[in-house]
Amino acid sequence: MTGIILAAGDGVRYKKSSGEDSCKILSTVNNKILLEFALNNLKILNISKVFIVVGSSAEAIKKEIGYTYDGITVNYVDQPIRKGIINALVQSLKIAEADDIVLQLADEIFINFKPDEVIRNIADKTCDFLCGITYETDCEKIKNNYSVHVDEKLSLKKCTEKPDTIINNIKGTGFCVFSKNCVQLLYNIYDEKSNKPTDLCDYMNLLIASGKTGRCICIADKEFNINEYSDLQEASEYFSDNIGKN
Repeated sequence: MTGIILAAGDGVRYKKSSGEDSCKILSTVNNKILLEFALNNLKILNISKVFIVVGSSAEAIKKEIGYTYDGITVNYVDQPIRKGIINALVQSLKIAEADDIVLQLADEIFINFKPDEVIRNIADKTCDFLCGITYETDCEKIKNNYSVHVDEKLSLKKCTEKPDTIINNIKGTGFCVFSKNCVQLLYNIYDEKSNKPTDLCDYMNLLIASGKTGRCICIADKEFNINEYSDLQEASEYFSDNIGKN
């Protein structure tokens, strides 16, 4: 199994809201840079080979992380033109060996990450892909990410990017697990010229339409998606208020 971390975004909203021209994912929360949270999750899952997709901040990230991280072999993939999550994923798959993959975003923090739940569902092998979710009381946070439609067994029926209407308290995250056959299907359906599918919801909805089965799993008690400086402040305050409790 291969880990892929998407870290190529320019962080325009973060830079504008912080007033600093700095690399967002190298910002510090609870004495860790954002990128370390993703790397640590993969280490907990015993994934030893990771590809980090980088963009304009590539050199700064390489200098900070290097080519090994706590026993993990780190490889870097360049996304020359920032064209969204799926384009970034495809760029990494051109270099990574075809395999089951664990996908993470570099700007997400999971509180009380649940590796046992992830490992159990991977071993189950009754579905083709897993969609990491958290349960959210703030509807606006779901609207800023994506919502999911599920049945009583949490089988994924549809997901909607930045929805106008909220149907439940489930928030989709950037943490997903895709089996090798889903990865191969992405090669078959992705159109680089039109950049379709574009986002994670597009991809998962196309997988479902193609007959693949997805399951939603709760991967953490809480998730912080760092888009603006206020999100970073909120995460920092959470750790400050709850240090020693998680």
